[in-house]
Amino acid sequence: MSQTVFPWFQPIIEIASGRVAGFEALARRTGPTGQVESAADIFSDPGRSAQERLEVDRSVRRQALKRFSALADTQFLSLNLSPEWIDSLNTLDDQPTLTMINEAGLSPTRVVLEITEHNGNIDLIRQRAEHYRNAGVRVAYDDFGTGFQQIDRLLAFTPDLIKLDLRMFHSGACGIHKGAILQMVGQMGTQLGSKIICEGVETADDFYLALHCNASYVQGYLFEPALPDFIDTNATVDKVKRLLNQHLDMTVEHTARWQWQEKSLHSSLLALRDLLVTGKGASALKNYHPAPNLQRFYICNRNGDQTSPNYYFDDGTWQADASVIGNNWSWRPYFYQLIGSTDYQSRILRSTPYLDIGSGQRCVTLSLALDAGQVLLVDVKVSDPLNGACYSDLMPPMAGSA
Repeated sequence: MSQTVFPWFQPIIEIASGRVAGFEALARRTGPTGQVESAADIFSDPGRSAQERLEVDRSVRRQALKRFSALADTQFLSLNLSPEWIDSLNTLDDQPTLTMINEAGLSPTRVVLEITEHNGNIDLIRQRAEHYRNAGVRVAYDDFGTGFQQIDRLLAFTPDLIKLDLRMFHSGACGIHKGAILQMVGQMGTQLGSKIICEGVETADDFYLALHCNASYVQGYLFEPALPDFIDTNATVDKVKRLLNQHLDMTVEHTARWQWQEKSLHSSLLALRDLLVTGKGASALKNYHPAPNLQRFYICNRNGDQTSPNYYFDDGTWQADASVIGNNWSWRPYFYQLIGSTDYQSRILRSTPYLDIGSGQRCVTLSLALDAGQVLLVDVKVSDPLNGACYSDLMPPMAGSA
């Protein structure tokens, strides 16, 4: 059996350079009609003994390493390693994959071992992963997109790379939630010191999603499927460059559109601020018609305690929800960062985007000083998710001030 299963190689592309940074070895066999097909089912077939499956798996890894050893030393080879095989090893020093790497004459630094997060003893996986790292091998956490519930495995061995399968987003995921999850993965990878590889990249939109989760590498049919031979390092450079240029054009247009909307919104907010300070508080609202994307506003003291109701414009009139008076928002970054600013009275601070639970709308919160003791906070609907942390702008002085 092991002689009839062989490796093909799918390119892994580095986004920053556009070059083929490495390859993932995938098991293939010749089907009944003579066509080459995936042999992945062998490794999950309960009709085959664990020993038979292990022999096939090791044969594919050995063949892949031998063929890869002829390539330039700037690329890496990614191999799948099942937790089942890790559990079957007798001692920590029993590392047949390391032996194969040495026999192929490869530097361990050119090899990535992908460990799936399903099953397997967490402590043993962590120990083995550390042992591989000590030998110079990098460790990837595979199939992250299919098992968010097992975050404990991610924390167990803090991988060098996290593989996120974008095919989980190809059906059923709405755009807002999709963007939120991808940004979360990207931020998590940054905090853990793990690079992101997005696999299952089949369309240009998939590629753009990979950019939004701060991926370092992409892999998928948009570039190449698994192939019998290794492709040239520079084979994907032009295609990546075109995709990045298209993405830049789209994001620049989006940024310009948002800045235009934001200027209009700031003018509306400054008018509201002047009205609240120089008018008779909430009674002056009858003369104020908000911007269409203003969801609600409220006032806090400098300790973060909400002193006003939530005001919202509905059916042509202002409504007030007093049930929230007394809530404290001092722990929100857009509040304490404003309070901590040396130019507190001349800032508009914007939060990171979030999904408003009550309305289901994508929002940001803007905070600005009403006076020395009060802060105005305004929730605003935004049409597209925005990246980045809290952001602030200088605002002009109030009407009539020096």
